[in-house]
Amino acid sequence: MSDERGLRIRLLGNLAASYDGVAVDLGGPQQRAVLAMLVLYRDRGLSDDRIVEYLWDDQPPARALPTLQAYISHLRRRLEPQAAAGSRSGVIVRQGRGYAVRLPVDAVDAWRFEQLLAPVNDDAERVRRLTEALALWRGTPLAEYAHLGWAQAEISRLEEMRSVARELVAAARVDRGDAAVMVAELEAMVGEEPLREERWRLLALALYRANRQGDALNALRRARQTFADELGIDPGPALRGLEADILAQSPALSASVPTPPPLSPAPAAVSATTPATPDDDGTDLIDRTRELARITQAIADLNGGRSTRLIVEGPAGIGKTRLLDELRRRAAAHSLRVLAARGSQLEQSFGYGVVRELLEPAVSEELLQGAAAPARAVFDLAVEQVEGSLAVLHGLYSLTARLAADAPMVLSIDNIQWVDGPSLRFLNYFARRMDGLPVLVAASLRSGESHDNHDLVADLADSADADAVAMRPLPLSEEATAELVRRALRSAAPLFAAACHQTTMGNPLLLRQLLQALVSEDVKPDAAHAHAVLAVGSRAVSSQVLIRLRRMTEECQRVARSVAVLGGAAQLPHIAALAGLTEATAAGAIATLTRAEILRDDHPVGFVHPVVADAVYRDLPTVERRLEHEQAAVLLRVRGAGRRWRRPG
Repeated sequence: MSDERGLRIRLLGNLAASYDGVAVDLGGPQQRAVLAMLVLYRDRGLSDDRIVEYLWDDQPPARALPTLQAYISHLRRRLEPQAAAGSRSGVIVRQGRGYAVRLPVDAVDAWRFEQLLAPVNDDAERVRRLTEALALWRGTPLAEYAHLGWAQAEISRLEEMRSVARELVAAARVDRGDAAVMVAELEAMVGEEPLREERWRLLALALYRANRQGDALNALRRARQTFADELGIDPGPALRGLEADILAQSPALSASVPTPPPLSPAPAAVSATTPATPDDDGTDLIDRTRELARITQAIADLNGGRSTRLIVEGPAGIGKTRLLDELRRRAAAHSLRVLAARGSQLEQSFGYGVVRELLEPAVSEELLQGAAAPARAVFDLAVEQVEGSLAVLHGLYSLTARLAADAPMVLSIDNIQWVDGPSLRFLNYFARRMDGLPVLVAASLRSGESHDNHDLVADLADSADADAVAMRPLPLSEEATAELVRRALRSAAPLFAAACHQTTMGNPLLLRQLLQALVSEDVKPDAAHAHAVLAVGSRAVSSQVLIRLRRMTEECQRVARSVAVLGGAAQLPHIAALAGLTEATAAGAIATLTRAEILRDDHPVGFVHPVVADAVYRDLPTVERRLEHEQAAVLLRVRGAGRRWRRPG
């Protein structure tokens, strides 16, 4: 799936789709679930009744079928942006009394994964295909629906196939002479699934071939104890036979190829850790292959004389600034002119502040002549500026066009949500007139926070424009988190690494803060100390969540507090009433909190993680918390929900 042209759908992780490399908005959780079901069932299709049953269990709404038809219609439009108006869908088709999906195998990562697992005669080709298959994984398949019955069987099947594929590749590497370097990975694989005998066999064999006969026998003793404790049985014939062969130092245990050619990197880490280019160290660009590919393409387009607008959008700490840094680094490596600025809350009131920061390093008296002369006022602080003046805007445009005439140019603006109004007006003015200029405008936008110039920011970040490309980095996968934990702490038990991922929700900034706290408190990264991650992480994560929340509107803060107090009873009418807001205002605040990844996009309303819920709840002063609980109890009793409510915490 390296070719990103056309429609691509990802199931091996959270459900996602892209068209020509650009993310597709699949809508809300119910609409997304419809697509997930149809892709799982492929060309077999699903009847209307079965889809309704899966979506709403035994309580479908009165207009379930019209609602389903609306979901299908919306999905068709979003998945086929190039289709002519009124044309029949080629992706989601009507089949009998239901719907089916028609796509090539390589358009869906799960389908391609299964295709690559088909047997081939050549051993080297088999390893290559298996490694490619494992590189498609980004986490638990359909992670957001893993708790639902209709998805669980398929998730289990795919995960079992992945486990077998990992074991096959590990066996090939051990057999081809990589035994010593495979020991650590096999230890991790055993820790993940200690009841899979094949993993114990490979670990013991790798240890023996690494000239660690005593460790190999110890591994087999650990396996015997594990099976006795967990299942009350002895190991199977494969492990017993291997133990006998090791004790006898059987020649049959020798590797089949003593000096093999190097194989691909370990499959479990391919998707998360392989740097996109040789000059990346990958330390803080892990799990960013897609974003780095788009940066590479944007620079290639710029070198070809094409203008582009690249918007990196996401919540605090997701890595937006780091991606802009990487864009500037690569542009400089291509000898492109790079001008950079950064929005700041403290400087929002200074007109054209960001424009001056952006362009001043390149401005000269010679450039501020002719059509660019009106821009002189922007750079001369002694002259009264006419903010929003068309003459000034056009002067700045002429100045920027002259700079671009000398060499292709990158304009990088971090945190556009905090850019001053006049600078935003210029950036919008320029962005609508940059066609034909060798300029790449790259900007980062923090989602889910209120700002003074919402419309101007929205216009600049509008990904519907032909020259605009939106990048929305996802949280780190479990594999990427585990790799970063191992790098920071030199080693980490799988259970410990999993606790780090669960505590930080895959947010790179929160993970870095957690790792710093773990190092400073000298927490050992073994399974016995996995419980300590939550305690340490709660403090690190809580501070960031509360800082983010306090930057948001008062309505968002009141809604977050109400959700924390209501817990499992957090329905929209109750949230609005407890927060003292109208339902429409509360719904808007919930949407903002969801985009900021504080609340989850689900029903009933709740926080994305217990650590976040606890941070908001504990931030309430004790007296205020008690009062809120009393008000919630009265509210729910009056509305008939009191019997279903349990006080959180």
